Amino acid sequence: MSSLRKHTLFIIFSALSLSLLFCASPALAGSWEHSFFSGTQYPLKVVYLQGELPGPTIMVQGGIQGDETSGFITAQLLTQAKVTRGNIIILPRANVPSINLRKRQINVDMNRRFDQNYNRFYEDRVARVIRFLLAQSDAFIHLHEGSGFYNPTYVDNLRNPNRYGQSIIVDTLVFDKIDLAHTVNSVLNELNGKIHSRDYQFKLFNTKTFDQGTDYPEMRKSLTCYALSEHGIPAMAVEVSKSIRQIGWKVHQQLAATIMLLQRLGVSVTPPEFTDEDVRLYAHRGVKVRVNGRLLTDSSIINLAPGATLAVEQVSTGPREFAPELALFASDRKGVNLIQARRMALTPFAELELRSDGKRVAKTGVHWTGAQPESPGDGKPVFVCWLNGNPVFVREGEVLNTVLGDQLILEGIWGSKGEEIVNFKGFVAIPWANNGQDLGWEIILDPGNFISKYSLDSDRSGATRFRVVRETPGIPAATFYVDIAPRTVHALRLADERGQSLLIPWTSGGSYRLPKGRYVFEAAWSNGPADKLVATAGNMPLEAGQPFSVDFEAPLELTVRQATTFGELGSMTFTAGSLARASVPSLN
Repeated sequence: MSSLRKHTLFIIFSALSLSLLFCASPALAGSWEHSFFSGTQYPLKVVYLQGELPGPTIMVQGGIQGDETSGFITAQLLTQAKVTRGNIIILPRANVPSINLRKRQINVDMNRRFDQNYNRFYEDRVARVIRFLLAQSDAFIHLHEGSGFYNPTYVDNLRNPNRYGQSIIVDTLVFDKIDLAHTVNSVLNELNGKIHSRDYQFKLFNTKTFDQGTDYPEMRKSLTCYALSEHGIPAMAVEVSKSIRQIGWKVHQQLAATIMLLQRLGVSVTPPEFTDEDVRLYAHRGVKVRVNGRLLTDSSIINLAPGATLAVEQVSTGPREFAPELALFASDRKGVNLIQARRMALTPFAELELRSDGKRVAKTGVHWTGAQPESPGDGKPVFVCWLNGNPVFVREGEVLNTVLGDQLILEGIWGSKGEEIVNFKGFVAIPWANNGQDLGWEIILDPGNFISKYSLDSDRSGATRFRVVRETPGIPAATFYVDIAPRTVHALRLADERGQSLLIPWTSGGSYRLPKGRYVFEAAWSNGPADKLVATAGNMPLEAGQPFSVDFEAPLELTVRQATTFGELGSMTFTAGSLARASVPSLN
């Protein structure tokens, strides 16, 4: 028996044990969908498809680089597949901000952030969730779109060892007992037999990542290398070519390769049906957004008054099977998605542009009417901010009290007649062009994420202070302060089978005995907004209103994390016991 076959049987047996554990806790079984980082500029949708029969769990991811269109379309279509054996964890769009702009990266290349646990950019927060999900997986398939056509020897500028298109990439042919070459070559034989043009056929691309003299040392920071070396699971990347213009054809081939890999790794799946025309036109179909009550089209004009707040409403988000990500950009702040961020129009801008998965759907002009709001009569500048989506006005010299993980947007100066520069000291909005301008950008308040030399002592216990400074040329400087306190979890609120609410004091690292049964997670309470917390039960995200079970044979570990950073705040273990219900604090 081959080493690959032995490994496949092992992961099927492991996944069978995991599936039986899920069946012992019915609330954790079944397919589900969850959005991490909801309400931020970098939402991450995850779809879990559970098969009818037990089997391994394979993770498939697309869209880690926003200019690789086929990868995120293929992954999204896979969410519509029917799984008959095993399970699939799908991340269709790992890097939404880069997809919105159709760029490879925003701050850093997200696929080069897996050699360590970084904490600098939003890409690093997303990478935490990816690592969390990968730890539950028995294999990993990464979907990409590379330039040209890979060839092991140089043929011409488009066909050589430095091109990645039309290949299935592995970091090594054999890793421990994992025979990646056997798996990939088996897929290539089947896949290429249906591709008539030899130029478009796929090749095995071994980057020899672990060799000292590899020509691709950057791959040591990649996700496939991390999956293989840290978790010891099969990992490969399916690359189609950017040089092939037929997007529908590429998606069909990439999906076919993915299905073949899944089958050889122990997952049986029936792909969804779609046409090349569906793929080509999906981003423009049925996408509608209103701004301040007016439908945004190429022929519309949006009327705004200075100081008005933009009200953005998604009327229709496009075809369900493609589920495109929508973005609305103002011409003066391209890259800030107004569907996920509030905007008070203190300074005029010329246009609004609507994009669907990075493709322009509509662009409209803005007509300004009325006068600018007046500045306060005492002459002290008033800073306008958004804190967790709520407007906040802070005078010069004042302190804005916040909690770790809160979202802050610096909007501007009330009553200002010109373009202002406002700098959050220690935060860099654009790393490659640090001009001190932080207006409009989403700032996740995390002292560990800022430049430490700019932190100040605070008179608020446990808090870290930072300065926000008006640095507009020709205007006197003005400052206010932001105090960031640690986030502390106080309690959990659950509901039992009778609908009675139970208040559970939070003890990080501790355990709590509950009567055996089924409970509903209602909320986690802390010293900040409840929507800035996210819970996981075992390996699953646990949303408010979702049930879980506590049994004698299956203790449940419940972890609370920051919703905006996925940083862990602590865990508690729930066990079943003979504890009388009356002894559990009740809120009724």
